[in-house]
Amino acid sequence: MKTFIHHPFTIYLAASLKTIKAISLIAALLFSQQVISQENNLALRNYWQIGLGLGELPMNGSFKPSISIGYHFNDKLYSGIIFQLEDKIQRDGSSFNAKSSELDGLASSAEAVSQRLMLQVRYTPVRRGPYLSGGFVFNGKDTETMVFDSRLRTLSGEDYHGSIEIQQTRPAGWGLALGIGYQYDFKNGLSAGFEWTPAWGQYPTPSYAFGGTANLDEQAVIGLQKKMDKGFKSSVTNMYKVFHLGLAYRFK
Repeated sequence: MKTFIHHPFTIYLAASLKTIKAISLIAALLFSQQVISQENNLALRNYWQIGLGLGELPMNGSFKPSISIGYHFNDKLYSGIIFQLEDKIQRDGSSFNAKSSELDGLASSAEAVSQRLMLQVRYTPVRRGPYLSGGFVFNGKDTETMVFDSRLRTLSGEDYHGSIEIQQTRPAGWGLALGIGYQYDFKNGLSAGFEWTPAWGQYPTPSYAFGGTANLDEQAVIGLQKKMDKGFKSSVTNMYKVFHLGLAYRFK
């Protein structure tokens, strides 16, 4: 029976070949992942997008039709415009501004909401993840009319009997905005998403008009304005902003 003695060089060569095969396999996997990553990053490259949506949640009779159009540079970078039409909202008991007056007996509250416009850039750091939205927002003049029923009330130390009507107007204005959103892209070209992009801390100063049969004097009016101004600037919904919820279609 013959005994085979393996030469050291033969052993070294076999080990080297195994190492080379392992390195080649790892390199091939890394290269394929890099190619896939590059392809994914370019999946939306040079695609346009046009969409329809809502600028308010569909509650209290509000829809606020919204139109959007934009351009995908790649999967991460998008630039576009959102334009929203005028709308009327019957807020009633959900009115934050009416609650801030601290008056009892709210009969009705309705708001005329003006146009909204946003020029934006979106950055999506992770594929299929949420995106950051930044840019310029413009909001037209919004006016909310609040009517309180006729009753006896004590304001600024004086008694008043009758109804009170308050018209609170947020002036038109613009701001630099930063927000967050999410868009899911279907393979058939459709997309669904939402975003909320406010101009943080940029609160306008509202104006007021008072009416009704209570005939409030100057002290009562000043007291109500102070309460409502404080409440106005404590609610993020009163900042200049754009909220958008809708569908879009991508095309080249």
